[in-house]
Amino acid sequence: MPGDSDKTSMNIFSEEAVEILEKACRIFSRSFQPLYPLIVKQVSEGAVIDVNENKYIDFTSGGGNLLLGGNHPKIIKAIARLIEQKNLFTFQKSYNRDFVEFIEELLRISPVKGDARALIVDSRSEAVEAAIRIARLYTGRRLIIGFTGSYHGLTLGAQSISTDIPTRWKRFEEAPGFVKIPYPDCSRCFLHCKRSECKIDCLDYLEYILSLGILENTAAIILQPLRSDGVSPPEEYLKNLREFCRGNKILLIVDESISAPARTGRWFTIDYYGVDADCLILASQISQGYPIGVLLSKSRLLDLEPNYIEPEVGGNILTITIASRVLEILKDEGLIERAERIGRLIKKRLEELRGELEFISRINGRGMYVGFELVKEDKPSRILGRELVKECFRNGLLLKIDRESTIVISPSLNIREEILEKGLEILDAKLRELYRAGTRF
Repeated sequence: MPGDSDKTSMNIFSEEAVEILEKACRIFSRSFQPLYPLIVKQVSEGAVIDVNENKYIDFTSGGGNLLLGGNHPKIIKAIARLIEQKNLFTFQKSYNRDFVEFIEELLRISPVKGDARALIVDSRSEAVEAAIRIARLYTGRRLIIGFTGSYHGLTLGAQSISTDIPTRWKRFEEAPGFVKIPYPDCSRCFLHCKRSECKIDCLDYLEYILSLGILENTAAIILQPLRSDGVSPPEEYLKNLREFCRGNKILLIVDESISAPARTGRWFTIDYYGVDADCLILASQISQGYPIGVLLSKSRLLDLEPNYIEPEVGGNILTITIASRVLEILKDEGLIERAERIGRLIKKRLEELRGELEFISRINGRGMYVGFELVKEDKPSRILGRELVKECFRNGLLLKIDRESTIVISPSLNIREEILEKGLEILDAKLRELYRAGTRF
C-alpha cells in the first residue's frame, strides 16, 4: 500500500528523474510550475507511481481532474472499445448516439429547470466566455457581477471576473464591464458578523452596491457555490440571491467546475440550496481530465442564430464517451451518497485535530472537497502550508494547497477506505510534527 515505507529516504532525484526534469526546465514555458518534482509512470490500485517506483496516495484527484481515479476499469474499457471500433472521428457539426445520450442525462439531473439546452465547448474558460456573451446578448446589458476569491478561468473575460489568481497575473489588463463583490464567507465575514447572528447583511451590501447606478445595466451574476478553498455561501444567501436576480431580470450563472458532478455529495452543490440556475458551467472533472467545457442553460438563452457561438471542437468523441461513463459509474456505484459520508469522516478527523493543534484554523467544504487553513498568530501562514505539503509529499501523500495557506483534501470519489485512512494517518503525523516544530516557522 502507498505510504507504508519510510518515505523520508525515498529516492526522488534518480538519474532518470533528473534527466527528465532538466529537459523540462529547458523546453517548457517558465510559467509552467508543477507543485511537485513528480514524474508519473503509472497509476495502480489507488497509488500514483513515479519513475523511481515510489508510491503516493493522491488526495488531489490528479489536480482536480480524476473524479474516479486514474484507472477505473469501466473507463479503460470504454476507451479500448472506441479504439477497437476504429471510431475516433470527431466533427463538431455532426451527431452521435453517445453525444445525444450524454446531453440528455445531464439535462435530466441538472438544476437548470424547465426547458433547457446544452452547449459543449473545449474548456471551462470557453464555457464562462460563452455564458458572458449569452447574458449580454439576451439582456441587452453589459455588467457581469462576480465575487472575490473566485476563479473562473484564464481567458480575458473569465480572468476579468476572477480574483483567485496569482498577483503576478494581474499585470494583464482586465476587460471592462466586470464588478467584483465580497464573497459571502461566514468563516471570515467581511462585515465581521457572527455566524450565529447572521442576517445575510452581505446580500444587502450587494443590493446596495448595485443600486448605485449599475442595477439597470447588470446582465448576470456569476457564483461558485463551492470556492477552491472549500468555502460556500450560507443557504439563505443563495436562496435570496436567486429571488433578487429573478426580480431584477438578472441571470444567475453558477460555476460548478470544481464541485460537480457528485463531489460534494449531490449531483451539483447548488442542489443543497434547492434553487435553480439560468446557466450552469461544468468542466473537465466530468470527463476525467479530457478537455471539455459544458454550458447548461435555459432554452430561451441558447435559442441562438446558427454559428453565433461555435467551439473549435466542442466535445470530441473520446471525451464524450468518457463523460457518459462517468455519469453512469457515479450512479451505479453509489458514489454520490458515498461522497457525503466520506466527507463527514474527513471533517470529523480534522475537527478532532483542530481541538489539539491550535494552528489549524477554519475548516470548510462539502462532501469530498474539504479545505483547512493553517495560521500563525491568527494570520494565514504560507510557510506552514508549504512546509506541510512538502513533508507529506516526502512521506507519500499528495495534497493541494490553495491561497498558500489552505490545504485541500479532494481524493477521487472511489478511493478505497483503507487508502484514505492511510493518507489521513500521514496527514495527522505530519501536522503534529509541524505543530511541535512551529517555533521554527
